[in-house]
Amino acid sequence: MSSIDRLTEQEVLSVRRRMSQLDIATQDAFGQTEPLKDGILGSAVFRQYTSAGGIYKYKTIDQVAANLFYGVALAHAFENGNKRTALLSMLALLEKNRVYLINTTEDDLYEMARSVAAHDIPIAINAKRNADTEAAAVASWLRLRIRPKVLGDSAMQFRELKEQLEAFGCDFDKPDSNFVKIHHGQWMVKTGYPRPGFEVQVMEVKRIRRALRLDEAQGIDSAVFYNLDQTVDKFVNKYRDLMRRLADL
Repeated sequence: MSSIDRLTEQEVLSVRRRMSQLDIATQDAFGQTEPLKDGILGSAVFRQYTSAGGIYKYKTIDQVAANLFYGVALAHAFENGNKRTALLSMLALLEKNRVYLINTTEDDLYEMARSVAAHDIPIAINAKRNADTEAAAVASWLRLRIRPKVLGDSAMQFRELKEQLEAFGCDFDKPDSNFVKIHHGQWMVKTGYPRPGFEVQVMEVKRIRRALRLDEAQGIDSAVFYNLDQTVDKFVNKYRDLMRRLADL
């Protein structure tokens, strides 16, 4: 990935503020929304931006995401919920850069967060344990679990198409036989309702987007526009049980 869109301090605060508006399972353990002291969160977020001579130290998406997570999780900028804020910020950064987290369970995410908090995440052999080597370990962990999203109109799994359309506010009716109706405001399209893992062909993707007014003719290009609130909502809902578990760390 040649250019990485890093999260700003304000965007991490937006993640935190959005989380505070949602029922994230243990609201009473979330604490106040704003940072405890000025400067702490800024320093934590700045880990992604570390540079020398105008050249970023962290140049790959796994390194940037890992250092964002590590900085926010361990800076203790907030009264509580630091690890939850760090996790949602990391996932938001991946989403912003159109990168999927794959082959990763809630148990995997919990254990990664726990090991970082306990400073026992496995680091490179013969390396001295410190912030840099622990963040590098998180990057190595991520590297095995991410892949870029394929943009543009292309064949895609029905599950991925459904997630993409839902990000634009589309609703799906209950399937009727082998078909399902998809609604986007006043527009509706009917498409085949396939078995899990079925690949929707490119011409059908184009037809669906055109019918729902989600194509280039309406000013919507093939990239899924990044929307922070929608991203936070999506991951809070997806990892609701994990949010509960992280509250107890």
